Amino acid sequence: MKFNKAMEALQNGSKVTRQGWVGSIYFTLDGKEVKSYQPRLQPYAYDEDVMISDGWKVEGIEGEFKFYDIIDYLQQGLKAKIRDWKDSFIYFDRSAKYLVIHSMESFPYVIDFESFTAQDWVELP
Repeated sequence: MKFNKAMEALQNGSKVTRQGWVGSIYFTLDGKEVKSYQPRLQPYAYDEDVMISDGWKVEGIEGEFKFYDIIDYLQQGLKAKIRDWKDSFIYFDRSAKYLVIHSMESFPYVIDFESFTAQDWVELP
């Protein structure tokens, strides 16, 4: 879609991005302020309470689980998140051998003019 249609969708409460940015950058409207978000990856900082925590959801698997029940799924390469997380999830980094949290964080972004004329804008679910 064109930029103007994307901005209408943004004003109607949708997240928008360009096709080539899906999974990396998106925009939302917070009041009257446009916010841009990008992924942030860092080691998942947890304490011993995570061992018995519940409310975990695993991608592609129905239901909610306790943390200790998702370990096998994480080892299989699936992503998991606590039910209240919107744009964050954890996964097991096999090479580093630790859990990583993937979150979307607001950052200043200067859009280039080409993006204003692009026709590859999309609404995100």
